[in-house]
Amino acid sequence: MLTLGLTILGTGCVGLQGVVPKRGPAFEAEVRAWKKAVKDRGGNGMWIVIRSYTNAGDLFAITTNSRFSHACVLDANGSTVIESVFKGVVESPLDQLIDHAHRVVLVEPPGWTPETGNAALARAKLLAGKKFDFGGLIGLPHTQRWYCSEVALHAWELRTDRIGLWNVTHPAWFTRRGRILFDSGPRDGVPNP
Repeated sequence: MLTLGLTILGTGCVGLQGVVPKRGPAFEAEVRAWKKAVKDRGGNGMWIVIRSYTNAGDLFAITTNSRFSHACVLDANGSTVIESVFKGVVESPLDQLIDHAHRVVLVEPPGWTPETGNAALARAKLLAGKKFDFGGLIGLPHTQRWYCSEVALHAWELRTDRIGLWNVTHPAWFTRRGRILFDSGPRDGVPNP
């Protein structure tokens, strides 16, 4: 265990970024700028990828050594997101998501137009109330349960039910598959231009 700890410290575990929440007056202007950027540039059906300040976010980011821990689908009209959390697929306030984020990335999916975005959002909203797919996180997906990345994939009619650990879609996948419209970078107290 000591060896693992020294290895993590020595190699700079990316997943540890964001473990200690940065909150308070020094960060309020920065978070307001993030919200404005997402609302100004975002469209229905777009993907939002974050590193969250939650215990689940810490677990996912640390165990996968990633800068990101969560993906969801934007409802730009309602300023909400469709996301899967441990209690299931829910619609949550966009501001709340950003308030609890160490980093926020807005991604335009390939083929996005206002029309395709609206259709993707409608597909995501149909999943509201479905249960969380714990098995999907280890490559054993359930056809009627959804983890966060599965919701974002399903919205764009991308396959989500492939068996095998190598088929688990990590939130970072979305940052490489679409066009990044906004990347806040890690929360540092300096508002983005």
